[in-house]
Amino acid sequence: MKPIVLAISICDDIIRDEVSRKMSLIGLFNRIQSSSFPATHSSLHVYVSLTNGHKKYKGELRFVNESDNNIIFKTNGDVPLQNPLQTLELNFSVRNLKFDKPGKYDVQFYCDGTLVGSRGFIVSASTSTSEIKE
Repeated sequence: MKPIVLAISICDDIIRDEVSRKMSLIGLFNRIQSSSFPATHSSLHVYVSLTNGHKKYKGELRFVNESDNNIIFKTNGDVPLQNPLQTLELNFSVRNLKFDKPGKYDVQFYCDGTLVGSRGFIVSASTSTSEIKE
């Protein structure tokens, strides 16, 4: 039995209400634009929701360039899913994410070295002279 990913979302911020424990995802996006490359995105969050677990997994979040499978960022930690009916919501804060070139990228989530879910997004060149934007 491996965990099931219910959702992977990329956004500007995630806020957890201390009373209800509910998460609010602020500024969802699936495209990043920059006027020049390499480009650095200063701050984003990744929301991952998992279920169907039965132990403590070693989790890993990766950002991967689809054209060459180059991992541009990764972080890892414990993913405690003790009950298959449990839903676990994770918030990853990612700072200074560097994109060498435009293209299609994936956010991938692994448990114990096995890919359990992914989500694609686009990094594109903009025609404006403004800084990187979502």
